[in-house]
Amino acid sequence: MGKNDDSKRFTGLFGLVARHPRLILAVALVLAALSVVLTKERMQFLTGRNDLMPRNAPFQRDFRAIRAEFGDRQDIVIVIESGDEAKAAAFGTRLQERLAANRSLFAEVFFPGGMSFFRTHGLLLMPLEDIRTLRRNLTLATPTLKALAVTPSVQTLFTHLTGRMDAYVAGGTGAGGKEELASLAFMLEKLGAGIDSFGGGKKGGFSLQEVFLGGDTALARAGRMQIMTVLPVRDPKSFVPAVEAIRTVRTEVAKLRALPEFAGVTVGLTGTPVLEHEEMSTSERDIAIATVLSLVLTVVLLLAAFRGVLNVVAAMVSLLIAVCVSFGLATLVVGHLNILSMVFAIMLIGIGIEYGIQVVLRYQEELGLGARELEAIGTGLNRNIWAIVMAAATIAAAFFTFVFTDFRGIAELGVIAALGVCVCVVATFTVLPAMLVIMAPWRKRKEEEREARAATVLQRSPRALAAERFLFGHPKTVLCITAVLCAASLYPLIQTRFDYNLMNLQAKGLEPVEYAYKLMRSKENAGYFAEVVASSAVEARELTRRLERLPEVDHVVSLLTFVPPDQQEKLAELAALRATLADVKPAPYEEDLRVMELPAVFENFRNSVVRLRDRLQAENNPETKRVGAFLATLDRFFATLEKEKDKNALGMLRDFQGGMLASFPEKIGQLRESLPATPVTGADIPAQLRERFVGKSGKYLLQVAPKHEIFEREPLARFIGQVRSVSPGASGEPIMVYESMTIMRDAYLRAFIYAFAAIVVILFITFRSVVYTFVGLVPLAVGILLMVGGMWLAGIPFNSANIIVMPLILGIAVDSGIYIINRYRREDGDAAAVIMSSTGLGVVYNTLTIMASFGALMVAHHQGVFSIGAVMSLGMVACQAAFVLVLPAVLTLVGKK
Repeated sequence: MGKNDDSKRFTGLFGLVARHPRLILAVALVLAALSVVLTKERMQFLTGRNDLMPRNAPFQRDFRAIRAEFGDRQDIVIVIESGDEAKAAAFGTRLQERLAANRSLFAEVFFPGGMSFFRTHGLLLMPLEDIRTLRRNLTLATPTLKALAVTPSVQTLFTHLTGRMDAYVAGGTGAGGKEELASLAFMLEKLGAGIDSFGGGKKGGFSLQEVFLGGDTALARAGRMQIMTVLPVRDPKSFVPAVEAIRTVRTEVAKLRALPEFAGVTVGLTGTPVLEHEEMSTSERDIAIATVLSLVLTVVLLLAAFRGVLNVVAAMVSLLIAVCVSFGLATLVVGHLNILSMVFAIMLIGIGIEYGIQVVLRYQEELGLGARELEAIGTGLNRNIWAIVMAAATIAAAFFTFVFTDFRGIAELGVIAALGVCVCVVATFTVLPAMLVIMAPWRKRKEEEREARAATVLQRSPRALAAERFLFGHPKTVLCITAVLCAASLYPLIQTRFDYNLMNLQAKGLEPVEYAYKLMRSKENAGYFAEVVASSAVEARELTRRLERLPEVDHVVSLLTFVPPDQQEKLAELAALRATLADVKPAPYEEDLRVMELPAVFENFRNSVVRLRDRLQAENNPETKRVGAFLATLDRFFATLEKEKDKNALGMLRDFQGGMLASFPEKIGQLRESLPATPVTGADIPAQLRERFVGKSGKYLLQVAPKHEIFEREPLARFIGQVRSVSPGASGEPIMVYESMTIMRDAYLRAFIYAFAAIVVILFITFRSVVYTFVGLVPLAVGILLMVGGMWLAGIPFNSANIIVMPLILGIAVDSGIYIINRYRREDGDAAAVIMSSTGLGVVYNTLTIMASFGALMVAHHQGVFSIGAVMSLGMVACQAAFVLVLPAVLTLVGKK
């Protein structure tokens, strides 16, 4: 019988397909089209990780309670940095005005640096010791400040210090002399720090405060890095709900940074909405590219496997219909995708095509043995039905066990993936043979002969026969080597860790990630803190005392923070400081460099420093070291000026003087304005600040800042444990991350155990033999152990993205074994013959297509998506070795039973 065999002679499933191939294809195409429309119209995306967690978990209830009391704090965080504190504050004020005007996108804009409360009472909020240090340093600097107030210039500074050093060297060493030496040593040290900063390429980036006012105080650090938080109005219909708000913020920031008055100001965005936006947009783009690449690689592999275009078309049409219908079912059953289930399409491409490969290769093998077209298609289908059903059952069971976990995101992925596998099987049994039947009359004899040879190409090759004898002729040796490798993989298995750091999932070099780390390292602006609730001010004060005594806690911020302690002592210090600076009334700055005078000024200054050092050295005075260090710094500075004298020396001097003194009158004015402070009471705290720390029912919010970075699990666990020892109901972003990562890790572990148990049951049902059930588990154990060993060697830990691979590897490692064992038991030939047959070749191509599908994820910039591809590729390489080497050796030793 030829290509026009009477389809009525076939019965069963294939008989139905052979008689109505066009009807089956038409129905499938209609379902696929309806599924695409349904998915486009109704499929939604969950971007928040909290949406994936069990809603009734205690930490979720605590989180919702705090949000209900104090409002949503999922803020966009804008970090404004400048060496000039006033410039950073001015930038923030302008940006606040622009953003606050857009009520459709921003529910709240909060900028402490623009609040008069902090300008008026900022010094009182400093620790008492810092205020004392400020007063002591300003007292030491006052003679120089008075001189600079008259004429703020480099000449004034160096000439003033030259005269004072010469007077000290010529004068006595009484009590007044000791005070003068202390003032001179202080000024030289601060000037040296400024020169070093200038020489480091910052071009005068040191400020008046750094040179004269005591350097790197908490207030100075907070001034150089100012924080604005913006609460976006979320669009629930958007893939990324805050995308328009984030885009608008970046636009406004770019406009302001382009203005000349804000030169040198740097701005970065971070915060949960921005991190989610970057993660979703990056992973969405990466997965789209990977999906296209996966399809292309799958087509290339199918062309190599089938040696003909028609069978590739049939297999890909069947696969694409299955993917479309699967998305439609996912839309009906779940209704949304999340950051985990976004790889759904790639999973189906890799898994779904394997069933078609087995059918087509067996069909081509039958053609090579002389069967007619429809007979070959029927055999390819019927001989694989049981194996495909049971193989698919292992993967579907592995996924479906996810529904028994507490993690909503995993449970949803399990449901849609299990449904997708079932759809792929149905498409393989209906659409694929229908396509093969429809295209049978189109085949040319040469193409048919080429395809028929494809399934038996390994048996036709003399080299393949030699390889067969080498690989399969020594089963005991293979198993011994395997045992050694598996034993060596036990150590990496024990050392395996789960990465809790969500920043490690993001693409490298992202601005929000860099600024998240920067805030974590900034004690003044820590943006990653635990939250504790107190019922009253008294309880808030007691909790603050207890929390700040914990080793892992740096400080606590609450409403009480803005009513500073030790106010009488601080006010007394500020009053004394006000008296000290009473005569410092600077004139406006003018760039009067008088270049021709500077060489003599500099030479006289250096000579005075040398004379001062020599006298101190002769007296064995401890200040000798400080003066000597400054002299070395000064010489380096002068050497640089000499080197640049014919190029840019004048520009360097202008930068040096301008960076130090251009803002001198303004800074002194601001300092003098802040000195007449008055006592602060709770009534003085602005309403906008109060609303952030006092809830709707009058409860107090305490923000607990960690002392160390807590992105990694160990410091995070210590910090949370200590905070909870004081307040068991504590919440906040660190606790949400820790609990959600723990739930995710444990959920996957339970899913792995459930899947393993389900697979054991399925294997026993499939083979009805304890021995062969055990044999079927061999590729699973070997593949997973070798995969974990490979991850350890490559330095890839498990994380919240790639841990999805574990149950998937279970199913794949078993289902390929099912194909091999099923044919080995049901048909003639030894284990090596099965591997060299279309079944073995199909298993190889199954593995390669899955590697191609998931390996395509390695083009991703998102490190979490990349790690899925990397771990899956490692797993498939390990499983490939188990399929084609280890399993045949086990079957050879066990024999047919």
